[in-house]
Amino acid sequence: MNISLPLAASALLTVGSLTSCAIDQDRSSTASDRNQSTTIPDGIEKFNAYTQRYPQSAHLTQNHATGHVGDYFFTHWKDGGSTSLNLDNDGSFKVTWEGGGYNYVGGPGWHYGDPDREIGYRFDEDSGASYITLYGWGYDETMPTSDPAHLVEYYILQRWTYDPSQDGTYGKTFVSDGVEYSTYRSIREQKPSINSTSTFYQYWSKPTEPRALGEDHKIIFADHVKAWADTGWIIPDMNNFNASDDPTYQVMAVEVFNPANDGAASGQVWDASKESK
Repeated sequence: MNISLPLAASALLTVGSLTSCAIDQDRSSTASDRNQSTTIPDGIEKFNAYTQRYPQSAHLTQNHATGHVGDYFFTHWKDGGSTSLNLDNDGSFKVTWEGGGYNYVGGPGWHYGDPDREIGYRFDEDSGASYITLYGWGYDETMPTSDPAHLVEYYILQRWTYDPSQDGTYGKTFVSDGVEYSTYRSIREQKPSINSTSTFYQYWSKPTEPRALGEDHKIIFADHVKAWADTGWIIPDMNNFNASDDPTYQVMAVEVFNPANDGAASGQVWDASKESK
């Protein structure tokens, strides 16, 4: 089935210049423990044509940008309208948008997905984003492109105003970190992606209720990978630089499509894996 949703994906768009700015945002008491260095991994240089590096903070308003603030990778993509993304090197960020007929997705995270990663996050503000979600891609260039499983776009929803389950194929229900999720799969046919225009699967994990604002939460990614695999839905390589447009990133994203009103969403993301050990 084909979900009529915005595709939170890259496109070969003209990239404007990026400008740095400070982010005026309260930080949690543990923010200093989450600060990142500016070491950039090998391989990301393939995308230097539109990848920028900021040690401290960034303010993004153009149509398409990827890069790093400290060690946090970010994506910022829209097909029109007016949105901005502010980022700080401790994983704090804020998205603001104006009402209109367009799609946007953006937020910080990592340039690859790790099955063993536990993602910590907190959202303090949400004016009604279509999705607040852990979002990423897997890609295997050795598989035939006729098989939608060669490229997978995945969402682990935390807050939403649009319900994607209404058009997806149900997989299973499971509990992770005390939260009940249900999984769904849909297909996108010849749509923009991290690897040009492709046909690919979307995997969804949706909690029973949206997660509360103003609280620290955790996503145990391995639980979702296993739940999808239990239904035969396998994510291909999540650490792959061979796609044409972007690496197989994993970010805590704010997505809006055709927003009726102006709005904003703000929060912070961090790697909680070490906190669990």
